Order: sequence, then C-alpha cells, then structure tokens
Amino acid sequence: MNKQVVFTVEGMSCGGCASKIKKIFSEEFSGIQAEVDLEAKRVSLPTSFDGSPLDAKKAIEASGFQVTKMQSVSA
Repeated sequence: MNKQVVFTVEGMSCGGCASKIKKIFSEEFSGIQAEVDLEAKRVSLPTSFDGSPLDAKKAIEASGFQVTKMQSVSA
C-alpha cells in the first residue's frame, strides 16, 4: 500500500497561490507534481515523493503559507 503526504495549508486563496505551491515542488523537488485543493486548503504529494515531509513543510512555509496539519494517508 502506498502512502501519500497531505498538508493542510492556511493562506491559499486563489489560483496564483495554487500555482506558487505547484512551482515549489516542480522546481525544488525534482519535478514532483503536487495536487492543490484550494477549497479544502490541502496540498497532496504523490506516492512517488521520496523527500522528507519536513523539508516539504519548510518549503511551503518559506513561500508565505502556514502548514497547520501534516498527515500520511493511504493512496
């Protein structure tokens, strides 16, 4: 069973915010395609993400957003 890392992120409110988050992972984490759900305020990383969830959290927060929850879920 594969695991996926899901972050609850405060401060995302528009398509620009979603694009900013997607760009972070594409550029800083070897082309990872993050899924952003603005309505649920969630960022999901694919099961192929093999980086540190803490590094991902730091990258999101360095971009001006606040991670309020981080969890691993079955994909």
